[in-house]
Amino acid sequence: MDLRDVYSLIPRRYETVNHLITLGLDPLWRRAAVRAAVGEAGPGPWLDLCSGTGETAALLSKGAPDGATVAAADFSLPMLLEGRRRRPAALARAVAAEAASLPFRDGTFGLVAVTFAARNLDSRPGLLEASLAEICRVLRPGGVLVNLETSRPAAAPARWALDLWAGRAVPLIGRLLTGERAGYVYLSSSIRRFRGADELAAAMLRAGFSGVGRRPLLFGAAAIHTAVR
Repeated sequence: MDLRDVYSLIPRRYETVNHLITLGLDPLWRRAAVRAAVGEAGPGPWLDLCSGTGETAALLSKGAPDGATVAAADFSLPMLLEGRRRRPAALARAVAAEAASLPFRDGTFGLVAVTFAARNLDSRPGLLEASLAEICRVLRPGGVLVNLETSRPAAAPARWALDLWAGRAVPLIGRLLTGERAGYVYLSSSIRRFRGADELAAAMLRAGFSGVGRRPLLFGAAAIHTAVR
């Protein structure tokens, strides 16, 4: 499945579906990730990577210190165009780009934020590792990566509940609201097979980051990772 095709079909309902399948927690988790980022980030400019429709870019713009600019990058041009329609100021510096091949010089950013996209970066072997290495490259020494993503709970009952919700509710809600089935079947599968918080932290360390911290959310169904370049 070509993920570009998936995201070209769902931009207008993307945010609504996300809010429903996370039981309204998606915006709260994004704000928590941005608070963690702002508290540890180096000086601007900052980058919202895999920005989608720019929800996190808008939050970063509000939290950035005076004079710090926020750029946005995503591999899906339709998502960026929808984001620019909704949030023209936040996506004024948007660029279509692959996470594993970014059009920025070494050490450009004091912060890179990735929210609900690491699962897509793990969609084929080696892509997540290449993307983390590229993020490390474009960060300045002392710069921070903050990543918000679904995760695999450690407790069996929480894993069972997450798998049931992702397996049954996510495809149904996505299909009813967007008319698209294949994309949300993929989303359901990616939630259930993605790495646990410890595995993702280990991948960040292998990519060259240090000081990796993690904060579980909703009994481990999601997690915020922070890592220092």
